[in-house]
Amino acid sequence: MTVIMLIYALVLFALAGYLLAHRQQGFLTLKQVPEKLGKTLFNYALLLLIAGLLAVVAAFVPNPWLQIGALILGALGGGLLGVSLPKFLNM
Repeated sequence: MTVIMLIYALVLFALAGYLLAHRQQGFLTLKQVPEKLGKTLFNYALLLLIAGLLAVVAAFVPNPWLQIGALILGALGGGLLGVSLPKFLNM
């Protein structure tokens, strides 16, 4: 379970890094990112970073509730990001 949680944390960190790196330009099909979308991307990146840190802690602490919390937080962050993006891309 340790390896799985660490891989999950790496995926969350990679996604958060992408969101942080593309807050101002070059996000998906947008050359210039609107300010509101940039703030939204930052908020989701922060949520994913927190979930990634929780996943790293959960990898080494044998507490199933901590592992479940990391999985749920990351899934909610990624899912809500996916749901909220279409309204910005259709501008």
